[in-house]
Amino acid sequence: MRRFGVIVLLVALAAADACGQQANSPVPPAKASAQPEHVTVYSGGRETKPPKLLPLNPGPISGKKCAHRQDGTVELSLLVDTAGRARNIMFLRPLGSSLDRFAIEIAQADRFKPGTYKDKPAVFARTLEIKMETCFAESEEPGGKFLNVWTLRSAPHQKLRKLRNAPQVAVLAPDLPSRPKPGSAIRRPDYFAGNETTPVVIYTVEARYTPAAMEKGIKGTCIVSLVVDAHGLPENVRVLRSLNPGLDRNAVIAVEQYRFFPAIKNDEPVPAAITIEVNFAPPERSLSDDDQDFDASQE
Repeated sequence: MRRFGVIVLLVALAAADACGQQANSPVPPAKASAQPEHVTVYSGGRETKPPKLLPLNPGPISGKKCAHRQDGTVELSLLVDTAGRARNIMFLRPLGSSLDRFAIEIAQADRFKPGTYKDKPAVFARTLEIKMETCFAESEEPGGKFLNVWTLRSAPHQKLRKLRNAPQVAVLAPDLPSRPKPGSAIRRPDYFAGNETTPVVIYTVEARYTPAAMEKGIKGTCIVSLVVDAHGLPENVRVLRSLNPGLDRNAVIAVEQYRFFPAIKNDEPVPAAITIEVNFAPPERSLSDDDQDFDASQE
């Protein structure tokens, strides 16, 4: 039996300096903050010095033979806090693949030399471009089961840049793991009100219609429930209202590739539960196909 997974990246991942210059020693990791923090945000200007991405000692890169190589570049927006950590990480240019999750985990592992305002550490808004080279490796688990894992083929190449239209103030989201703990409470999809906004889709893919559904002429709507985490990644994607087994499966596959601007509550990105309607209908025959059929019938 084969199962699929994505490896968890460690802090030891290599990070390239945005300007290709040598940087100071990494800032010691700060203790995780459990409470939101209101901050002033800088992007540049007089008396400011921008943050720098620090090179870290390279972690072990898989030397095993692997196949199905997948390379790509993801662009994120983030805030670099005064301890040199990435906070409020969101998508600017996602790929809709497993590389998006790699990018989030790399940004969480990165360390920075904090930016300053009037020679004092300050929070800066930045974009982080991450170029990744990955592949698909197979490992055998106890009991003869196989786990297929996406892994890095080389250290990611990163570029840190100024963020356009950066906010002047923000709330730093708690510095906690991106994935919610099992059983953690998630608000209802209809809870959004007042100063809370719903997640906004920024990347979608079309759910595939199946040949089996074509034979039966099935059309309708499959409703999918999910949690959009604080980075804009879908979690716990499930069918809430079924249409057809094959179409249900394709709806889930499609929604898992969606990317969002996350829900915002009190200026802080937060996880939120939502539902999405995925519509299916038999593909319409094109006019050229009809013309070809007509011409053939006249011969």
